[in-house]
Formats: sequence, structure tokens, C-alpha cells
Amino acid sequence: MKLKACIFLLLTLPLGSWIPIPNFNTLKYDILISDNKVGELRAIKNERSGWSTYSIQTNLSFRVFEPYDINYQLSSSYKGTVMMETSMKNIVNGTVENNVHLKWDGAKYNGYNNAEKISIHQKIYHSTARLYFHEPVGVDKVFSEKFVVFQTLKANRKNEYILHLEDGNKSKYTYLKGICTEISTNKGLFKITIKLRSIS
Repeated sequence: MKLKACIFLLLTLPLGSWIPIPNFNTLKYDILISDNKVGELRAIKNERSGWSTYSIQTNLSFRVFEPYDINYQLSSSYKGTVMMETSMKNIVNGTVENNVHLKWDGAKYNGYNNAEKISIHQKIYHSTARLYFHEPVGVDKVFSEKFVVFQTLKANRKNEYILHLEDGNKSKYTYLKGICTEISTNKGLFKITIKLRSIS
């Protein structure tokens, strides 16, 4: 279960104040565990009339002590620099494990985290859905749509950032020309990597 949770964190982790980049619409990544490909991730950006929508779609299957079949879907919409709405669903072996929805009402975000109704009063400018398209220069925290919390982010060296996770682990994000090219973390005996394959 710890390995599964770590993979989810990699798919959804934080970002911040963004470097402007060319208007790429789709990024495709391979997901690897100990250098073996177990799935794919697609990040899509749509922009229209001052709105930007970031969508993450992931499918992967692997076996570590037991089989896992994971389908992860995330969509976050921004008006200018403010997140206005987000929806996230995570399905593991056919069962919905996470289901989150938040919407800004002008004063706060209202919605649910699984069966629990929630409100967030702090305006969200940087969330994990933007991670793949924008390098988080000068940003120290990012909102995780999946875990409904802010995560800590620190610059490590040029174009490289370390995300400090709640379980004490760390994930490394590497960028080239503002685009995330690789996310990697070590979890016990396993190395998990999300590696950019193509841009369109």
C-alpha cells in the first residue's frame, strides 16, 4: 500500500509561480518502477478566453506482492492565476478510492473529499495539475488536489526541485525550458520514475 500511495503522490504533486512557456497542449510520459515500464501518463493543457484547464490522465498496471490496476483522472480550471474548480477521481482495481471536487464561490472553495463536505478559505494560485507544464520558480508550496492539502516545495539546483512529502519521503522534479521532463523518487526497494516521452 505504501508503494501505491507513493505513486499517487508522484502523479499529483505541487507547483507554483510559473515560467512562461510555448503553448504545448499534450505531454506524454512513461511510468517506470525499477526501470520497468508499468504505465503511461498524459497531461493536457487547454486555454481559451482567459481560462486554462489542466487535465492529467493516468493508466498503469503492475504487480508488487499483489496486482494493481490504476486509473487516475484530474482536471483543474483556472481563471487567470486563480484556480476556480477542480475534480479528481482515483480508481484502483475497479474501486473508487479517492473522489474530490472543489469550486470557488467568490470567498472560499466548497466541495467534498470522498463523503466529507469541505471548505477551503485560502485562495489557490498553484496546484499540482499545473506541475507538468510550468516550472515552479520562486514557489514554496503547492496545493495537492488529491490530498486536499498544501505541500512544501524547495529549489534544489538549476531547473531541479525537491518536493517534501507528508510521509517523510522526497520527490525530485527536473525541467527543461519550463516543461517537466522527469519526476523520480525512491520508496524502500523501489525507484519510481515518470519520464517525458513526447510533446505535441
